[in-house]
Amino acid sequence: MKKETKVHKIFENISSRYDIMNDIISFGMHRLWKLRLISEVTRQNPEKILDVCCGTGDISLLAARMNPNASIYGLDFSENMLKIANRRKKEADRKNTHSVRFQKGDAMNLPFEDGFFDAAVISFGLRNVSDYGRVIREMTRVVRPGGRVYCLDSSYPESSRIRPLFGLYFKSIMPFLGWIIAGSRNEYKWLNESTERFVSKGRLCKIFSQSGLSDTGCYSHLFGVAACHRGTKT
Repeated sequence: MKKETKVHKIFENISSRYDIMNDIISFGMHRLWKLRLISEVTRQNPEKILDVCCGTGDISLLAARMNPNASIYGLDFSENMLKIANRRKKEADRKNTHSVRFQKGDAMNLPFEDGFFDAAVISFGLRNVSDYGRVIREMTRVVRPGGRVYCLDSSYPESSRIRPLFGLYFKSIMPFLGWIIAGSRNEYKWLNESTERFVSKGRLCKIFSQSGLSDTGCYSHLFGVAACHRGTKT
């Protein structure tokens, strides 16, 4: 089974419990990581922001609340996830979310003109695609010169003390929680598999640089279980 097909099936299946599982398996920490990310994005007062692999829309809606004058575009390939994103948008304060729009699309072939956005973000989505470099190049293409590209994703800790504990949690405990809470044991095995196969922080920095981004940087969260990369289009 192709990676795209497998991942699409996974997210179609777990969409209804996706948000609550994110809170449980990260102990709510993902909210703080995303808040730091969007705080950095909106500090530049971008007029147009692209949220790639937007899922249920939490990043897009957070960006709209923090920068209500910006136009936010959320893109995902899962119809079930987008249904939840649109429902959350309707339930949110219309004053802060009227400029958010969600659409189905392919992260490796973004349906936008060159230089259309001021910033592009991808949060916990890059490790799910089959070609990391292509997605970063596409995100770079659609931001203007001087615009910023951001990637927040899970990673394996580099510490030899933390890494075994992290592996135990990801390989055994998290799939068990997925089975008990969401009835999706195999789907939550994918989080560990995709994180294990994901590129290192250093390699992702190189991908950013090779994609036409300068001033690249990376910072880690919680002993390295997640990391945020960023770069500026030259």
